[in-house]
Amino acid sequence: MLKYVTMIAPLLLKRGTANPVKTLTGYMGAFFLMGISAVFFLAALFTWIASNYGLDVAFLAIALILMVVAIGLTVMARLSQSAAAKESESRNAQIKAILAAREDPLADHIPEELLTHPMSQKILAQVEEKPFIAGMTAIGLGVMLSRQIFEASD
Repeated sequence: MLKYVTMIAPLLLKRGTANPVKTLTGYMGAFFLMGISAVFFLAALFTWIASNYGLDVAFLAIALILMVVAIGLTVMARLSQSAAAKESESRNAQIKAILAAREDPLADHIPEELLTHPMSQKILAQVEEKPFIAGMTAIGLGVMLSRQIFEASD
């Protein structure tokens, strides 16, 4: 029990774990056991329905259960896709508004497909969240690149 509490406690406290591989292994084991338990539950349900109502009703009941689960998973996947698309559109609008508000002279030269690329959006969102760290990183990269360029030209 202590093992499960130590796995769940960091998730509840919104902190990372000391060993994420161990946590992921625990989740995989839990999903594996849930899958096996679902198979045994369906087998027991099939056996009970077949002994009480007949094989045709048992097959029909299991097929209906599996179809409802499949429809539920499909609906969940579509909802998550639409939520991701809405989030992406709102992030696009937010980034365009930020760039337009700053009247950045370089923003006119950045292609639209580069701004709408998911990786660029993640980077720009991180820059917006932590501008000081992003500025220091840019300065550090600029210094490193300039040294490399000037050393290569010698």
